[in-house]
Amino acid sequence: MKKFMTKEGKRILAFLCAGLMVASLAGCGKNKTQTDSAQKEFYYVPTYKDFKADAEYFSAILQNGDKLLMVGNKWDQAVETSSNALFQYDFSTEELQERYLDLPENASVRQSFLNEEGNLIAVVDWYEGSQTTADGDEAVGLVDTEEAVLPDEPIDPGFTEGSEAEYTYHTDLYVLSTEDGSVISTENFDVLDENSYIQYMLTDGEGLIYLITDQSIEVISTQGEKKTSIDLSGNWVNSAFTAGGKIYVCMWGGEGFEIYPVDSTIKTIGSPIKSDSLNKNYGLNFYENDGTQVLVSDGTTVYSYDPAEDKSEALFDWLDADINSDDVQDIGKLSDGRYYVLTRAYSGDSSYDASYSLVLLTKTPASEVQQKEEITVGALYINQDLRKNIIDFNKSSNKYHITVKSYNTDDYTTGVTQFNNDIVSGTGPDIIDITNIDYNQYASMGVFEDLYPYMDKAGINRSDYLENVFKAYEIDGKLYAVIPQFVISTTMVKASKLSSPGWTLSEMLDFVEQNNVENIFDYGSRSMVFYYCIYNNMNEFMNWETGESSFDGEDFARVLEFAAKFPDDEDINYSTEGDGISAKIRGDKVLLMQTSFDSVQEYQMYNGLFGEKVNFIGYPDVDRKGNMITSTSGSVAINASSKHKDGAWAFVSTLLSDEYQEGLVAENSMSYGFPVKRSALEKQFAKDMEKEYTTDANGNQVEQMKTSWGYDDYEIDIYAATQEEIDAVRTIIESAEKASTSVNEELINIITEETGAFFKGQKSAKETADIIQNRVQIYMKEHS
Repeated sequence: MKKFMTKEGKRILAFLCAGLMVASLAGCGKNKTQTDSAQKEFYYVPTYKDFKADAEYFSAILQNGDKLLMVGNKWDQAVETSSNALFQYDFSTEELQERYLDLPENASVRQSFLNEEGNLIAVVDWYEGSQTTADGDEAVGLVDTEEAVLPDEPIDPGFTEGSEAEYTYHTDLYVLSTEDGSVISTENFDVLDENSYIQYMLTDGEGLIYLITDQSIEVISTQGEKKTSIDLSGNWVNSAFTAGGKIYVCMWGGEGFEIYPVDSTIKTIGSPIKSDSLNKNYGLNFYENDGTQVLVSDGTTVYSYDPAEDKSEALFDWLDADINSDDVQDIGKLSDGRYYVLTRAYSGDSSYDASYSLVLLTKTPASEVQQKEEITVGALYINQDLRKNIIDFNKSSNKYHITVKSYNTDDYTTGVTQFNNDIVSGTGPDIIDITNIDYNQYASMGVFEDLYPYMDKAGINRSDYLENVFKAYEIDGKLYAVIPQFVISTTMVKASKLSSPGWTLSEMLDFVEQNNVENIFDYGSRSMVFYYCIYNNMNEFMNWETGESSFDGEDFARVLEFAAKFPDDEDINYSTEGDGISAKIRGDKVLLMQTSFDSVQEYQMYNGLFGEKVNFIGYPDVDRKGNMITSTSGSVAINASSKHKDGAWAFVSTLLSDEYQEGLVAENSMSYGFPVKRSALEKQFAKDMEKEYTTDANGNQVEQMKTSWGYDDYEIDIYAATQEEIDAVRTIIESAEKASTSVNEELINIITEETGAFFKGQKSAKETADIIQNRVQIYMKEHS
């Protein structure tokens, strides 16, 4: 099930469970991590160039020797029309030139490439339409074709109700001069329908054009004649490239992402290349280089790759070059050996705020590069927030440089095991990403450094922050991690059914059993119900500080009996037919709903979805405080065994700074969590309360929606929040005093193994609980 905001196109998955699983603190293995930069002979040193192209976006980025050509779309807000321009950057003179392409007004360039003569071959869409007004007058013109969607507004501003409109859709194949943007030739191009999405447009050594769509590969002549069509059988092409005059596509296959040669003569894609030298578990992006070789990025490292020989050579890591791989639009090699990187950093809430930047990477001996104290960050996966934070720190620090030790290997278990071994043995990284690890277990073992003394020494006033968030990650009065941003993980119920601010496990079970509903949750299976009651509440059954567990109590046995009433996962009907979640909740067919909400707007959406006031009651908790703090990506701890604690703190402390915290405030609607600093949170609340206005037909200012949200069968227009809504969200945030952390996978395996026999009727609830109690107690003693 997804929740989305239709105004910005944002989609975020709903949290079904508050906890995640990680592997156990046991075993050994060999890890393939990023290369230690201290051992490198060379670095690729970045130089940032002045690059200001006046374009909304580039539909194509093409290298022509030591020149970079970009086809850009320009929007003129004053007259509400778009045009296409060709931007050319000359690396030898470092000059950026712009020239208009001689295309119809409001035409849209779908895809393009350069032919051997250096001319631009482009597939161009445009609409031609006429309107007849209610008075019988006719207006003829071209229609805005951005994203190939017919406009909601008429061509003629005077177009009124009762008027009629006719539109003609055109797709042409243009040959355009890159010298002055003039049209050399044009051909009608009706090989694709208007809804086909062209992912890639390439040409082979024989001059044939390959249009790679979301459904097929269409092979076309330069005159627009269709030669053949290759069905992709529903497979999505992740990337495509030309090398040695041949076309290759990268798609998900039996061994991860696989590279397939395309042969137009046999109308099929060939067998996949072995490509063992590349990391096939993650999306590969290919960039055409010279003749037989291409550049390929796996998100961490850039390689030079020869598909004919199936050989690759690692060139550099993105983080070592202080470049965020998420922002990379294109890379290429120049004649002098340097590499250019065109990036696009999203600085605001909308893609329209994004700006392009140009970076040149020069291979430089390590002896000529300024030496800094190396700080390592270790993580099971380097998420985009952590990656961005590291890059920003490296760019600004003259004393420290952060390198990454990633345990993200082809074999997930091996990587996790090595991470655990390094941590336990005292040889782990200086800074540890706490995402997807059992935070409580590590902290109780003394793995993390107490951060309160560092905060006090730096003059950081705890009262300036949400101290309940700090408290959620405290153990025995010590803070072991910085949580710069968070969401609230909770359970929702109609306030008319239950008004209490929290509940215990037994009270939750009583409430559910007293209400006659089709299900406790939407698609509520046995494992989902059990997970909700136990794994989101593990601290009630385990105490790592004392080393004691209580799975042999009445509550656990009762949960077993309760969960047994629900169907197995395979017996759940996940059909999308029938009522959606909003209809089910309003009709009392579903009682509870789990979520993690990250904004006031999402709070507004859920109240609309329920059709009445919602009680954010939270998860079952012995203290009836079940709303939980869930850290977002970028939350970190310092290794207590680190030899570079001052450098580690220099990085960690930036996450609490005013600059960073206020940077988390969402200007419009793209929010990924609440900032932990009070002043930043209040600024966010103020933004949420700001009204937006438009002018109606009578010239009056009227309030307009800020955005729109949707979840399954429900959609709502979001307006400025009221003070009552702000106060309600603030109360929910301040009521959360416990952390929703990951659960150790070995513990989950112990419980899953033993409960399986119970659910099959082979053991009683008490027998099962006693066995689990015994096994968990042994595990805790071995790992305390």
